[in-house]
Amino acid sequence: MEEYKLCYIDNNKAWFTNNFEKQWGDDWDDRPYECNAGYPYENWYEEIPHEPQIYKKEYKEHKIKLKTLYFETEDWFEKKPCDMGNFSIEDINKKSVAWLHTDNYNIFAGTTYEEFIRVIKENGGKVFIEQGKG
Repeated sequence: MEEYKLCYIDNNKAWFTNNFEKQWGDDWDDRPYECNAGYPYENWYEEIPHEPQIYKKEYKEHKIKLKTLYFETEDWFEKKPCDMGNFSIEDINKKSVAWLHTDNYNIFAGTTYEEFIRVIKENGGKVFIEQGKG
């Protein structure tokens, strides 16, 4: 079974990737993320090595699968990274700060799809899976 890990949250929608190490999106290295970052890409590119006399770079495309879900929390003290400082998606996905922080739990980047659902539900929240997804 393929494992999907949390890589992005925006407006109570969470994205999970099957390739956390290669996952990227527009301006994921810019701060603050909420003013710059785009949604996760569905592919990544690997440069094809050539002899030094060939100057044109070529790339091989690799597909990335994403799962999404919507969620609601019941914690009045919920904070997102933008509430806790000036971070990029790259910072958040390196676990500088949790994607979701409450007095009762933290959900960090790399949390599996199943674990995310478990934590939200065990703490009184709700999870909504898009029809035909997840």
